[in-house]
Amino acid sequence: MSKFQTYKDLLFSTLAEITSLIIADNDKRLIFRKVLDCCLTVLDVERIYLLEIQGDHVIRYSKSKDSDPQEGIKIESMEGSQAIRDWMVLEDTTSSSFEHGRELAFDLPNLAEQYLDTEESKGLIMSAPLVAKKSMFGLLVAIHPTVGGLYTAEDVKLFTVLANQAAIALENRQLYQKLEKEAITDGLTSVYNYRFLMDSLRTEIKRALRFKQIFSFVMLDVDNLKQYNDRLGHLWGSQALKEIASIIVDKCREIDLVSKYGGDEFGILLPQTDARGAEEVTRRVIKAVAEHKFNADTEGLLTCSAGVAMFPRDGATARELLASADKALYQAKRMGKNTVLTTRGVVNEVKK
Repeated sequence: MSKFQTYKDLLFSTLAEITSLIIADNDKRLIFRKVLDCCLTVLDVERIYLLEIQGDHVIRYSKSKDSDPQEGIKIESMEGSQAIRDWMVLEDTTSSSFEHGRELAFDLPNLAEQYLDTEESKGLIMSAPLVAKKSMFGLLVAIHPTVGGLYTAEDVKLFTVLANQAAIALENRQLYQKLEKEAITDGLTSVYNYRFLMDSLRTEIKRALRFKQIFSFVMLDVDNLKQYNDRLGHLWGSQALKEIASIIVDKCREIDLVSKYGGDEFGILLPQTDARGAEEVTRRVIKAVAEHKFNADTEGLLTCSAGVAMFPRDGATARELLASADKALYQAKRMGKNTVLTTRGVVNEVKK
């Protein structure tokens, strides 16, 4: 039985594990470890490298044949990625006819010395690009223990299949993460969407009850957006919403959750924050919005009004909190806009 047939089950099981790791959204280092472990098992090699391109850097993942099976992979950051890109182009234009695998043993001393360990770079190098469609992820590199050794056609086939599938796995992981992000974010403003807001509110209520803590929720509405759209058009209005979302995120803490609630409304969840603290944060937000330069012809037109509700004082459920904050917001807009109002009637108007 050939080596390809012998290790076919291992190869397939590795690919299946990689797929499950993607779906579970695990750290990609787990995927890389599966790839390296499989290569060390099916190939007679001393060490395996996975060189991942990250902008102008290369992240080198490596594992040796003599290392403990339970040992993790070694991870190092290296400067310069253009040489790796050139190497990948060379791989892509090389003949696919392999006689004893010598066509993949490149005489690239400079590349080997730059990206591989000095002693190991003197061995026979087999490499395959991690490319899926138009995405260039990096290289998979194997080092034969002796200079005089050869890679068989079956070695090349196994190695290439694993590299190709690893690249597809990485691309699918990126797609999975993109779809997952799109499912919880607003397409226009890039802040979280209504669905994620409601899930987060329910989760925060459970957490606050468990640890006997409070939190606040802010409902914020953009004042005069219709007039702004009437003057400049809806494209300008959409751009203004993007800028307002960015202002809100900038003025909030990292632990705060900013979401799009409706057409021109935003929701802000502030963990472990009382109504007064939430009112102070919101005041900074609407002051920044009032001072922001949207369009010279409409200076001062766009402002924001907000209502603040606190858990558990103003509601025991997500719906009750939303209703309380919405009621305070409605009263704030009736009082002249550009205003923050809590459910207890504490007003702080931000002057134009």
